[in-house]
Amino acid sequence: MQSRTRILAALMGIAAFAAASAGQAATIMGDLYYTLFSGGLNVNKISYMYDETTMVFTLGVPVNVASTAGADGIIFAPNGNLLIGGQGSGNVYEVDPATGAVLSTTSTSTASFHLSLDPTGTKVYTSDFGGPLQTVGLPLTPAGFVTTGISGSESGITQIAFDSAGSTFYVQGSPNGFGNVGHIDISTGATARLFTSLRPAHGLVADSFTGLMTMFGAGFVGTFNSLAGSDALIVSSLKTFDTGICDFDQGAVDGKGHALVAGCSGITFIDYHTSGDITAPDFVAFRGGFGGIDDVAPLSGLGSTPDVPEPSTLGLLAAALLAGVTAARSRQRAR
Repeated sequence: MQSRTRILAALMGIAAFAAASAGQAATIMGDLYYTLFSGGLNVNKISYMYDETTMVFTLGVPVNVASTAGADGIIFAPNGNLLIGGQGSGNVYEVDPATGAVLSTTSTSTASFHLSLDPTGTKVYTSDFGGPLQTVGLPLTPAGFVTTGISGSESGITQIAFDSAGSTFYVQGSPNGFGNVGHIDISTGATARLFTSLRPAHGLVADSFTGLMTMFGAGFVGTFNSLAGSDALIVSSLKTFDTGICDFDQGAVDGKGHALVAGCSGITFIDYHTSGDITAPDFVAFRGGFGGIDDVAPLSGLGSTPDVPEPSTLGLLAAALLAGVTAARSRQRAR
């Protein structure tokens, strides 16, 4: 009986520890993959770290991953390899992130810039600036693409993105902002515009942390609530924020209230984990020295690498408790 009481007390202690830990600040770290539009060693990665308590953001040393004949959009395929939009080469490349080898290539009929992974994981979407929608099948094959013309509010698009309900949105605009945003039917290419010449509109992602569609462009970030229920509500929910940085191309959100954005020859870090609103951030930091930086790969959601949980203190305590319970039961059986 006393053994059971001790076990119950230990479980309650772990529960209290977990509750306390949930509210504690964390150290955020990972690798950011990015492209350079300037050619040469144009697919790279860099480690980053952020302490939520001290609000100190640091970057490691850039490491070259690969060189492709043009590099713009960058995402991860479901198999863990990188997919690269090849700019004016008219190609989408599959790259092994460990070796840098180009494993396969699909040639499209237009230039390839931003990339978006389909929720099914079986295809990827790309486009020229103001061009038709190109749907590229996965795995890549030499001519495995379908061209869909754009109609309705637009005659071409720049990028598409999916919200958490599976609705599809587009951006139409050249770098690095002031684009049009709206709905698109990816099966027909029909578009219905919601916003015209919106300053933050160039990069577009869904943010699981806020549940909002999030935009990056012209040094601004912006959000709108795609789940609001009607276009009128979507428009009225629009919010923007001027970071003071000269331009943005594409950003990545980590699903924990942080974003890393490429543009202005640098990387901008935005912390909004406390405010819950990227347009009212807790902390913003800019790090220059990245001439020609273009796009960054997603850190969460479609096109990101799978999350690999690390051992935690709570996990270690639980394991120790389990071992203790097992030993206690063994001793009881031995009697």
